[in-house]
Amino acid sequence: MVKLETEIMITLWDQILQRFQMTSASLQSSGQDLNTACTLYESLQGYILALCSTFSDTEQKGKTLNWIEHKRNRAYDHFSDSSCIDPIVKSQTPSQQFKAQTFFVIIDNLLSALSKHHKAYQKMNGLFGFLHRLQLTLVEVLKKSSNLIKFYPADLEESLGEELLHFIELLKTVLLISNDSKSKQELVERLITENSLECCFPNVKTALRIYLSLMVTNCTGECLFSKL
Repeated sequence: MVKLETEIMITLWDQILQRFQMTSASLQSSGQDLNTACTLYESLQGYILALCSTFSDTEQKGKTLNWIEHKRNRAYDHFSDSSCIDPIVKSQTPSQQFKAQTFFVIIDNLLSALSKHHKAYQKMNGLFGFLHRLQLTLVEVLKKSSNLIKFYPADLEESLGEELLHFIELLKTVLLISNDSKSKQELVERLITENSLECCFPNVKTALRIYLSLMVTNCTGECLFSKL
């Protein structure tokens, strides 16, 4: 690989891995929930996509490393490893070739890998996410409750929807003021336990316990890099 390209790669991966490491640390925190995990993945995808327009800046930053003389003398085809260059590629500058054959390929692969992780979280968040937003309409609460019951038929009863509607009204009369760092779902689950409301809202209690037991897991920055 031409040395300038090495410098550009160092610059690119340095900024990418810093964001991945910080996001990974947040995802692995003990109090993390699925809603926030989905939001973090969406924001990370947006960040990586935005890098598509930053090639010129990345190239300039790579040049400032000043490790070696910046030259690109050989045109080559990354895909076939052949000296037979496509006419369109041959008409491009070395910078344009690197941008198309390496820079954009890295971005595409990262977006593809992030999308797979995001979809896994989205599936579960689609089932439980409404527990984070109990200000939904009656119809929405009943519909989402029904979907959750279908997914956990052995754990939840058909009365979950009615319990949630009752529980939402209860929350309107209870002042939940806390400086605790716990999530909203944890505070709601604690409200049921501390006030001995399990008999009144057994399915709500079960649904919250299932949700809170779904740990948000993620590889460390180093492992995530190797997987991508």
